[in-house]
Amino acid sequence: MADNPMALNEIIQSAELIDAAKAEGIDKDHLLVWNKLYETLSVEEKNSLYYSLKNAVIPKGKIILSLGGFNTRLFFIERGEVTIYLPKGEKNTVLARLGRGEIFGEYTFTNISLCSATVVSQTEVQVRYLESTTTDDWDTVQPGLQDKLVDFCIKYGRVDEIVTRKKQEKRTYTRYLVEGRVTATLLDKDGRKTTQSFRGALSDLSVAGTCFLIKCSKKSTARALLARHLALDFSFKPDDPKTAFSNTGKVVGVSFHLYNDYSVHVHFTNYLKEKYLQQINLERP
Repeated sequence: MADNPMALNEIIQSAELIDAAKAEGIDKDHLLVWNKLYETLSVEEKNSLYYSLKNAVIPKGKIILSLGGFNTRLFFIERGEVTIYLPKGEKNTVLARLGRGEIFGEYTFTNISLCSATVVSQTEVQVRYLESTTTDDWDTVQPGLQDKLVDFCIKYGRVDEIVTRKKQEKRTYTRYLVEGRVTATLLDKDGRKTTQSFRGALSDLSVAGTCFLIKCSKKSTARALLARHLALDFSFKPDDPKTAFSNTGKVVGVSFHLYNDYSVHVHFTNYLKEKYLQQINLERP
């Protein structure tokens, strides 16, 4: 390419040779275990995925993911067993036991969200894992690979299905649709306001939390909001200062929509008093 950029046939042929050689280097046992995934991919996509994976051996009894914790990895179990459970007081509710050929961490991989359950190694576990940041340039270099991987997670992932079936994610508090604005200011680790702030359009509100819409050009920027604490200043339509109030909360999820629109989901540090909700024109969703 450097010596003769117009030698297109030779450039294409050399690229094909390189891809073929890389494909030959893929572990055959790995391909067998994850056949349902790799059979949906082109040669180039197989290479991009496989050579983006990292290996790890996790000892028995180690907490890999924690409920409400931060995770940026999608895990592929090659050997061993993990247990997924929901901690509740001193009692743990076991949701599933996963082994060879199964994945976990897909909830936070397909959504910008905190962990929906705790995962602990039941035995020594050998995994391959994919960092979510590794996929940031796939839309350019391997368009379609991200969507295929997400489809695989949705089809074969277990955590969402199990948690939904157990009804552990049901909302305890009524959500209300609201019209208004929120100004969010990032807090530092000591709970002090920083100079970074942004505005959003309110979507819904409850005594336990809120959801609002923002514009964001980069997914990495939206992802950086996850688990951050915010100081929130609310105002409502019509603009009545009597209905305005402030609170703080933690970002527990960020959902992507079309055209760089994101929904930011916040859990309040201190629940709202009912009097604030009574002052606002609320509507059930």
